Amino acid sequence: MISRIKACMGSYAAAFTIDVYRFVHPDYTSVEDMFAGKGPLHAHGRWLRKGSQLATYTSLTPEVALAEALAAGRYYGLPDSKSAPLVFVTARANLHKVLDLREGALRQRLRFSMQTITQSDWREENASGRESKTQAFGYALLSVGLEGFISPSAAYHGGSNLIIFPENLSPKSFFKIHSKVKWPRL
Repeated sequence: MISRIKACMGSYAAAFTIDVYRFVHPDYTSVEDMFAGKGPLHAHGRWLRKGSQLATYTSLTPEVALAEALAAGRYYGLPDSKSAPLVFVTARANLHKVLDLREGALRQRLRFSMQTITQSDWREENASGRESKTQAFGYALLSVGLEGFISPSAAYHGGSNLIIFPENLSPKSFFKIHSKVKWPRL
C-alpha cells in the first residue's frame, strides 16, 4: 500500500488552499486545540485508531461539517439533540502536499475504492478488535509524509473532507483560524 501511494505522489500530490469547517464540542476541545489534531489521541476515527497520531478532521463545506459532527450519534441511534452543544469553527488551510481521493484515476491506482471509503463500518471493525481498511490506509498516507488528503464524506453524500496531519506540515503550510473563539462562561 505504501509503495502504491509513493508511486502516485509525484503525479497526484498537489498544493491546496481552502477554507475548512468543523463543529467541535466545547467539553472535548480547547480553543488552542481546535485544529491541533488531538482527536485521534482520544477516540477512533474513520482514518486513524485511538491513541495513534495527530490528525485534524475538517470539511470543505459547513453542511458536511455538521453531518460529520452528528454522524457518531446517529450511528448509535441517538437523537441529534444529544450531540449539542456544538461550536462552529472555520480556518484557512494552506497545504503543499495533498492527495485528492475524490479522483477516480488516483483511487484506481491506489486500489482503494469509493465504496471502501464511504461504506466501511470502521466502528464495527474496531469493536471486533480489528483495524479497518480506512484506518490502515490513513496510517499509510500519514507515513509517506503527506500533509493531508481530501476524501469523500461518508456522512454527507457528495460532500468532502480534508484530513490534515499537523506533524507533517512543511514550514510553508499553515492553518489560520478566521475568528477567535471564546467559550461562554457559565
